[in-house]
Amino acid sequence: MRNFSDSWALRTLPWCLMTALTAGSLGVHAQVTAPVAKSSAVMATGLTLKDLVRQVREANKDIRSKRAEKEIAQTGIDRASAAFQPVATLSATNGVNRQPNTYEEKLVRSNQALYLRDGQDYSAGVSQLLPTGAKLEAKTTLSRFITNINQLDGRPEGAKDNRTFMGLTLTQPLAKDGGFTVTNARTDVAELDVAVAQHTQFETESSVVAEASLAYYELVLAQHRVAAANEKIRTSQRLLTEARSLNRQGRLAEADVWEIENALSRFRAGLSEAVQGERERLNRLNTLVMAATGTGLPTWRASDALPAVVKPSSSAAAEASVRLALDSRHDFLMQKKLLEREGVQLVYAQNQALPRIDLIASYGRNGLAYSAQTAFSADTMRNYPTWSMGLQMQIPLGENRQGRADVASASLRRENALLAIKALEVQIANDIDTSLNMLASASERWEFWQDVARREQQQLDVEYKRFAAGRSEMREIMMREEKTVNSRLMVIEQQVAFAKAQIILESAQGVLLERWPS
Repeated sequence: MRNFSDSWALRTLPWCLMTALTAGSLGVHAQVTAPVAKSSAVMATGLTLKDLVRQVREANKDIRSKRAEKEIAQTGIDRASAAFQPVATLSATNGVNRQPNTYEEKLVRSNQALYLRDGQDYSAGVSQLLPTGAKLEAKTTLSRFITNINQLDGRPEGAKDNRTFMGLTLTQPLAKDGGFTVTNARTDVAELDVAVAQHTQFETESSVVAEASLAYYELVLAQHRVAAANEKIRTSQRLLTEARSLNRQGRLAEADVWEIENALSRFRAGLSEAVQGERERLNRLNTLVMAATGTGLPTWRASDALPAVVKPSSSAAAEASVRLALDSRHDFLMQKKLLEREGVQLVYAQNQALPRIDLIASYGRNGLAYSAQTAFSADTMRNYPTWSMGLQMQIPLGENRQGRADVASASLRRENALLAIKALEVQIANDIDTSLNMLASASERWEFWQDVARREQQQLDVEYKRFAAGRSEMREIMMREEKTVNSRLMVIEQQVAFAKAQIILESAQGVLLERWPS
């Protein structure tokens, strides 16, 4: 240890140094809330976490992609409900039929050698699927024709027969495809697909917002690291100036000057690394908002103050957090919708495994006259009713292998969806436990590092007094200054860790987006 007590100037020098350096060592709490130094000469634009979240929700590729997928899923409802849309069927044909008569046909066709028909046929119908699975069809037909046979009955020149029909046909499935549940299955599945897509969108949005929030606090920490590196450089530069002055006067060894020069080089290297880390975190935020660095965009600078560190609540909060997550997390709600969807698919598959048994009923009336209007009149058609009723069956011979396979497949998919829910419940419980312990650990570490930083500051003050009394060296002052700055930075790191733990906890609970309602 070098003793400079014989020189009045050297005895007063430490007090001058201490006065100059104390301004950079005012205490832990002041460092946490003080604005950090800029890492470059480029003017930066202040960025709050709220503004970042807004930009992310508007511009992020993943969020926009999930919104598009939800809109695509919504079109499925229209496709499914289109099955209940009435369908009109229209047809019109014009033709001539010329064919020879058999011997028997000659007997009933006035002994004509051939049969000639010239006419037009029209039909119009409307059919619709009903919620019971029945298909109802209303149909009317008109045939305007003349033959070489009916020309012999003394009709007016060129007059044609007009044969008409109006009727209803109802086909009601009694087994396969029958019932409200099965008929509405496609619409129910489409609506569940929309719900799944919406939960997927919100889950993606929550994940991206959580990622952006964590990146924001990492940028805050990177800025503090740059500020700490700058503070170390300023301190070492002041010490180096004094050390060189003393060395020129022969009062300080060259090795002590080298020691401070080495420290200054280390600090400058640390500043370069800190600036690079800040750049990387800034580019990470730019990526999240689909912005390329260097395209005329202003440089962002996190401007929000770090949240205060508080002691987390009791362990009883874990159960409440799990219940909150089960009610709020969109990935869990999405899995519940998927389970419901697979249940609908299972019921549909079980129905499709049944034999087809359809009740078919029809009723109509016919008309015939030289005039189409007369042929369609009620007076003409009332005397010519036609109706039928019966069953139509289609049953596979032997075992229905396809139906059995479809039911087994649907049942396994439902079991798989149920297993996914159980697994997600376990994951949620573990996520909550990890988040709460992360929050408690960050709070505990913050308190410990507060004590460390306070003691480091006290030791620095003591070291200055010892230096003033000639019982210490400048290199010891340099080391104590560095440890003091590092301890204050560690306090900030724990405060950032606490802020990030809050984000992770709110994300695990599924309530992160409630911070910034859209």
